[in-house]
Amino acid sequence: MHTDWSLFFGRFHPLVVHIPIGIILFAALLNVIETYKKSPLLSAAINIALIASFVSAALAVISGLLISSGGGYNNDTLFWHKWIGISVAVLIFIVWLIRRNKKADVHFLKMSLSSWLLYASIILISIGGHLGGNMTHGEGYLTRYMPGFLKSIFSSKAKPQHQKIIPPLDSVVVFTDIIQPIFNAKCVSCHNPDKLKGELDLTSIETIMKGGKSGNTIVAGDLDKSELFHRITLSPESSKYMPADNRPALTPIEIGFIKRWIENGADYKKNITTLETDGKTKYLIASYLGIDAENNLEIKLPDVPPADSVVIRQLKEMKIVVRSVTSKSNLIDVSFVMVQKASASQISSIIEKLSAIKQQLYRLDVNNCNLTSEEIKIISGFNRLNKLEIQKNNLADESIEPLSALQQLTILNAGQNNLTDKSIATFKKISSLKKINLWQTQVTEQGSKDLQSQLKGIDIDR
Repeated sequence: MHTDWSLFFGRFHPLVVHIPIGIILFAALLNVIETYKKSPLLSAAINIALIASFVSAALAVISGLLISSGGGYNNDTLFWHKWIGISVAVLIFIVWLIRRNKKADVHFLKMSLSSWLLYASIILISIGGHLGGNMTHGEGYLTRYMPGFLKSIFSSKAKPQHQKIIPPLDSVVVFTDIIQPIFNAKCVSCHNPDKLKGELDLTSIETIMKGGKSGNTIVAGDLDKSELFHRITLSPESSKYMPADNRPALTPIEIGFIKRWIENGADYKKNITTLETDGKTKYLIASYLGIDAENNLEIKLPDVPPADSVVIRQLKEMKIVVRSVTSKSNLIDVSFVMVQKASASQISSIIEKLSAIKQQLYRLDVNNCNLTSEEIKIISGFNRLNKLEIQKNNLADESIEPLSALQQLTILNAGQNNLTDKSIATFKKISSLKKINLWQTQVTEQGSKDLQSQLKGIDIDR
């Protein structure tokens, strides 16, 4: 492999650039101390720190110029970042020269000129660091998690965050609802207006069609000529593999979606009905987006924070299947399918542990787990549940009464339990219920009609 020495040394810039920052801050601290306590030794230490700052700042500038030669950065941001860095190096050298010449270090507003310039360099470092963060990690990197009262001062007005509304299956626009979100999650960190790796911007249809330095980014109907598909399917060891720099790779499903999209003409406007998508692909799309494919319903998912990673890891170690409801949501789907033969105490312990992530728990499958009324009481506290499967648990009418608290539950599978028409009173209280399975229970046809009279449009399987 050809070695590009300029980029090799340039990539040390993130390491080298922190050295002068630390020394300059140290010199500023000593300068403050010197204001209150004059000492020849302290003055000498400041001068040594300043010349060390200048040398390391010069090295940081050189390494920055080398890495920028590889391209892929917003020109305006790079311009200001570069000249701020150079200005800091020059300022520090001037401060050192002024301190060396005592007569030149005039005082005004009770502070010496060298002190003013030293503190000005720290302000410039802060601005330059912000711009560097934007170039490396995207716009707003340093302000993204800033407290609200500070963000209103230092960053642009935040855009209101709306819940992700998932369209009905037949209305899914392949590019808008699948391909662009994949690009946003896996590619845009390096291919955006502020960081144009390979001169490629994947943030909009116009810039995708424009392509990058390599030419044919996406060629409709031709995978072999589509450079983007070629890069994402290379061996991870390849220097041209994307995403680069050990960033999260695209999953096989995501690669499959991009493959089918390009093969079908890489259209930016058509939905899956217009593209005559086959049943298997529709099912994959529905699963990926979290759409109720059977009923083709529009789903608005609640916006919740991520679940506790420690609890998720512990659940997986207990052989509990934990999956994200969709690729863009923190809601989770939990299944006990691998622990159905576990002891009653184990099942009870696991269900209790779920309480720690009940805010994210959206779907729960605990069928054939020999649940008792105690476990049902715990489950009734999972008020975010949208789908619950409790079939084959020998549950009686009294056992399921706590489930009436689940006011966001839309799908309930309660089949193969010892339920009678008495359980209808409980189901009536779940006003959100849209579908219920009562197969192989003792609920009669009259009981079903009674439930349908209360919950209009409910789908009952018996």
